[in-house]
Amino acid sequence: MFWGEPDSSVHFCEDKYATNDYVAEYYNTLSAFSYILVGMFYYKTKLKKIGVSIIFLGIGTGVLHCTLRYYGQILDEGAMIVLSFNIINKIRDRQDLQEFSNIYLYFLVIFYLLFHNKFYIFFSMFSSLQIYTYYLIKTRVNKYNSKSDIYISSYINIFLFSLFCWILDQLFCEYVKHLYLHAIWHIGTSISLFVGLVPFLIN
Repeated sequence: MFWGEPDSSVHFCEDKYATNDYVAEYYNTLSAFSYILVGMFYYKTKLKKIGVSIIFLGIGTGVLHCTLRYYGQILDEGAMIVLSFNIINKIRDRQDLQEFSNIYLYFLVIFYLLFHNKFYIFFSMFSSLQIYTYYLIKTRVNKYNSKSDIYISSYINIFLFSLFCWILDQLFCEYVKHLYLHAIWHIGTSISLFVGLVPFLIN
């Protein structure tokens, strides 16, 4: 094991070091680049801050799956929290709501770091942020035009499909290992991010 004994608190289905002696999970690592591509696209737009967050997520995800070490998990999950917070603030700004102060983000990150070795803590935080994002979109959808609705619906549906792949990979590894569903989660969520952010560019 090139990077040492895996010590992340969450485990994935892909066989370890099966394809490359220096990459713990080859396909999960490779698929992380899909986030970087999306982030690079948005970095060149008025959504530069979110673009940087997505690039950071791609790097964190790649490090986690390449090493399966705790520091990779912190980078990956920390980036997911920061990105979710930035997207929520963008939606609130778009809907004429007051943006949350960065103090709340600092609190979220510090709380996560205190309990980073307990995956259920992160999962609860991330799920809550996604539910709140969904709530903002669905309760104030009148702020978007019909063209934006198509992108938003695509974002939600692709994200839910990707989440389904993540759950299958976690719960039924023995039966779906050859499908590399966690890699599909990466690619699917990067696509959902790409289409879900389009309304901020066209309006």
